[in-house]
Amino acid sequence: MQASRSNQGMFWSQARELFEQIVSWLDSNSICRLEHSQIESKLLENG
Repeated sequence: MQASRSNQGMFWSQARELFEQIVSWLDSNSICRLEHSQIESKLLENG
């Protein structure tokens, strides 16, 4: 069971890191010039 918990922790930490990157990107000024559809496309591509 210990290995299973370790793998889950690694999975969730990677997922959290990706989530934080997406939130940071959404909070940046770089998306201000993008159309709504472009933002959605990027989210689908990266998220």
